[in-house]
Amino acid sequence: MRTVPSQIRALEGCCKANKGPLAREAVLASMMAVVTGLSAQLYIYLGPVPYTMQNFGVILSGLLLSPRYALLSQLLYLTLVAAGAPLAAGMRGGLPVVAGPTAGYLWGFPLASALASMLARPHLAEKRLARAWLMCIVASAPIYALGAAWLRLWLQALGSLEGLYALASALGVGQSPDVAVLVAGVLVFLPQDALMDDALAVLAAAKAYKLIGAGIASSGFNRAAAP
Repeated sequence: MRTVPSQIRALEGCCKANKGPLAREAVLASMMAVVTGLSAQLYIYLGPVPYTMQNFGVILSGLLLSPRYALLSQLLYLTLVAAGAPLAAGMRGGLPVVAGPTAGYLWGFPLASALASMLARPHLAEKRLARAWLMCIVASAPIYALGAAWLRLWLQALGSLEGLYALASALGVGQSPDVAVLVAGVLVFLPQDALMDDALAVLAAAKAYKLIGAGIASSGFNRAAAP
């Protein structure tokens, strides 16, 4: 006989403990903010930007929540980090984290989560997992766009473009710091984000839908949920 994992039981209990759909989504949104923070603690540094598992938490939020609450879950995460909660990579928190050189990636979290909810969740509800996965990759675009743009501006403001010029030369792209930022701040993360974080988020959400299907459907987490 298969047993339901304790984490899923906890999620199911929280959802059933609250009577209204809005209350249930609010509870799950809060939980997903914490999941995003916990996934940040799995990280390594690849150049100036740490690679974390946060994309998993961000995308999973979108797959389990309506767009509005997916957005709010990540805004709550950013608020907690700004307030000093040690939920960023390396158990860091505080205003320097949400305004530092890699802050742009964090700013993209709410948009990416909401986009995942709008673009990928309908496919997940119809069990089209491959399409849901592809839409998760598309939904991650704000993270990369804001992250790379802010990193470029930050380094330029500090007069620290020498490292980018050196990286650009090493990559054979001449003296283009923009291309260097694109490679070091975006392209290097795409394969693992897509093949690990996004894929795991889709599989985890599909499993959650299967195990808590009745609760998810009744609480507005399905395709017909209001944004």
